[in-house]
Amino acid sequence: MTRVPTIRVRVPQQQDVPHLGTLEIDGWVTPCTIGAGGLIQASLKREGDKRTPIGVFPLRYGFYDAGTRSDLCKDLFFPFVPMSNEMIWEEDGENYNRLVYVSDGERADERLTRSRDENLFEIVIPIGFNDAVPEAGRGSALFIHAARADMRGTAGCIGVPQDRIPDLVRRLRPGMLIDIDHQEEKRPQAKDDQSPLEVVRFVGLERGPRLIIMGAVHGNETCGPQAIMKAIADCRAGRLSIRRGEVTFVPVANIKAYRQATREGDRNLNRDLREKTIPEDYEDKVGNRICALLRDHDALLDIHSFRGAGEPFIFAGPLDNASEVEPFRFAKQEGQFAAHLGTSVVIHGWLDVYGCFLKERARLGYPNKTISEGVGTTEYMRFSGGYGVTLECGTHDDPAAVNVGYRAILNALAHLELIDAPPPPRALETAIQIVDVILCREEGDRLEGTWKTGDPVPSGATIALRANGEAVTAPSDGYIVFPNANAVPGDGICYFGIDSLRAF
Repeated sequence: MTRVPTIRVRVPQQQDVPHLGTLEIDGWVTPCTIGAGGLIQASLKREGDKRTPIGVFPLRYGFYDAGTRSDLCKDLFFPFVPMSNEMIWEEDGENYNRLVYVSDGERADERLTRSRDENLFEIVIPIGFNDAVPEAGRGSALFIHAARADMRGTAGCIGVPQDRIPDLVRRLRPGMLIDIDHQEEKRPQAKDDQSPLEVVRFVGLERGPRLIIMGAVHGNETCGPQAIMKAIADCRAGRLSIRRGEVTFVPVANIKAYRQATREGDRNLNRDLREKTIPEDYEDKVGNRICALLRDHDALLDIHSFRGAGEPFIFAGPLDNASEVEPFRFAKQEGQFAAHLGTSVVIHGWLDVYGCFLKERARLGYPNKTISEGVGTTEYMRFSGGYGVTLECGTHDDPAAVNVGYRAILNALAHLELIDAPPPPRALETAIQIVDVILCREEGDRLEGTWKTGDPVPSGATIALRANGEAVTAPSDGYIVFPNANAVPGDGICYFGIDSLRAF
C-alpha cells in the first residue's frame, strides 16, 4: 500500500512555553510555532481560543502572493494558486471557514492579500479542520504560514520560520496530511499483564442506544485497532459527531497478545469468556473487565481478521429462543445490524455446532472442554441481555481490511442513529447456517482442496480425506466455513454450512 505523505507536528507536553514545537517531513525537521494557548483536543476547539487542534487533517492546496513568491511556487508537486484581492477567509457569517470572494472596497481588513507584519502570509496552506461540514464557532482560518521572527504563538495556525518556507513548500506532496499532537514522553513501560485497558467513550446529548466497538481480542489481528483509532480521531476532530446514545471504543482488548503480535497472550481471550473470581492468567484478568463493559451496553461490534484468503463476512447469533445453551430475544435487531454493516455474507449457527464438535471429541476419546469454551465476546453479550456480531474484515495484513472495519464502524453508527447520517444500504446477499463440523480423527486426516470461508460446494464434492484414503463429501449443496489446512487430531478440519432460511 502506498504510504500517505504526512507532516508531523509535535509539541512537548511539559514546557514553559506551550506554543513551540517541531515540524517534520520525512526526516527534514524545523522548529515551528502553534497557537499561543497550546494544543487542544479538536472536539473542544473554539473560535478565538488561540489554540491548535490535535488530530490528523488534510492539506489540499496552497496560496501564494504572486507579487513576491511567484518564482518559489513554480514547478512544485503540491498545487498552489495565486491570491487575489477578492479573496477572504470567512471567520464568521454564513460561509464560516470558507474561502469566499468579495467586491472592491468590501471587507478589506479580512483579505488574504492584506498587508501583514513581517509578510507572514505570502505563503498560506489551509489546514483541513472543520471544513468538510463547517460548524460555526468550532474554529476557522487555520493555516500553515511563516512564523514571526520572535517565534511567538499564533492564533491557532502553524508557523514555520521565514527562511525555512522554501524548503517546506518543495517537500509538500498532493494528498498530504498534517498530524498534530503532543510529543510522546518516554516512560517505563508497564508489564503486559498489568497494562490498563484503554477505553474511549463519546456520549451524545440525546438518548439512544449504547454501542461498544472492540478490536484486537486476538493480538495479531491489527485491522480492528487501526479502524477504531481512525474513528476515534474523527470523533475528536469533529468529523464524526455522536448526537445520540453513546459509543465506547476499545481499540486493543488484549494488550499482552497485541504487543507480542500473537493470537493469544496466555490463552484465547475469545474462548470461555466469563467473570472469574480468582483469575488464573492475563486473559482472565482482562476478561473480567471486558465482561463488565459488555453488560453496560446494548450492542457490540467486535472487529477481527483471519489468516488465509477470503472475503469479509459477519458472524451473527441464533434465532430467538429460550434454550439453556444460548437464550436470545434480539435476533431481529441483530440480524438487521449484521445486514447493514457492509459485508455481503453473514454466517450463524456457531454455538450449537460447537457443542456437537465437543461431543464428537469426547466420543473419540480426546480430552474435552466445556460448552463455555465456545463463548466469546458476542456470546457473552447475548447472555447479558444485548446483541452483537463479529466482523471478519479479511486477511490479517491486507490494508483493505482496515477500510472494511472503518466502513463497518460508520455503518454501525448510522444504522443505530448515533450520528446524523443516511441509513446505510443493506449489503447482505448470502446468509449461511453452520450445520456440521468435520473432525480430524487421527494423524493424516486432512482438508482436500484450497477452500476459503464462504466458498460454495456442490453436493457430493470431496471436502476432506481420511488417513485411510476415505473421502468425506458434502452431504448437500452448501458452503465451506473455517477450513483448517493444519488440523491436528482433535481439531476441526472445517465446518459445513447451508443456505439459511432465516430472515435478516
